[in-house]
Amino acid sequence: MNSLRIALLGYGRMGKTIEELAQRRGHAIILRATRHSPATAAALSGADVAMDFSCAEAVAHHGALCSEVGIPLVIGTTGWNLDDAFIRSVAERIPVVIGANFSVGIAIVSRLAAELAQMLHPPLEYQIHVHEMHHRAKQDAPSGTALLLARTIAEHSAIERPILPAPHKLPPPSEAITISSARVGLVAGTHTIVADSEADTIELTHRAKSRHGFALGAILAAEWIRGKQPGIYHFPAIAFDVFAAAWHQRT
Repeated sequence: MNSLRIALLGYGRMGKTIEELAQRRGHAIILRATRHSPATAAALSGADVAMDFSCAEAVAHHGALCSEVGIPLVIGTTGWNLDDAFIRSVAERIPVVIGANFSVGIAIVSRLAAELAQMLHPPLEYQIHVHEMHHRAKQDAPSGTALLLARTIAEHSAIERPILPAPHKLPPPSEAITISSARVGLVAGTHTIVADSEADTIELTHRAKSRHGFALGAILAAEWIRGKQPGIYHFPAIAFDVFAAAWHQRT
């Protein structure tokens, strides 16, 4: 595996975890950009890839800088509009991986959510809810992962299912996918999909034990993206290709 020169755009808890794991894998961190020490095109010019785990307000600026310099970008920041036109313009020049959650486990749960949605035909009368819990310092709600899971279910359902984050009007339509959030202590991240009917309840839960799983997935995405064609790559769609590439390099 060839080592990478990585620019960290955002150097909070996640950025520091990425730094630790990246260095273990033989990569070098050449830039640690923060609100008080922002990234510049000159500082980015020596990087092979940039990884953005900053804040929603900074994503557009970071995307523009990476596009200007011509380096791939991995975006793990949440709370910004995935449909923004700027990201499409950025991706015309560079490859961009976007992920609300880079963990292996969430990639698996997302695939299971798609399978579940295809099985829950309307006559079965299941109502679907997604609940997420994170540490009290997390700024956005619902989490990007909760929205990812809800959108995955909606996309693969046989009927149209509106997504209703709390607060919403009660009672919600039976076909809706409702979302609730909690911010508690130091919880790394818990996501539960609930499908409830008169007959029974189905639950699918992922509990993160630390940030290491998210950081590792993001680093594997950074290793994978080097040399790819410009465009937008959504992590859930490419996750298993990323993991397979990492395994191939290891063997």
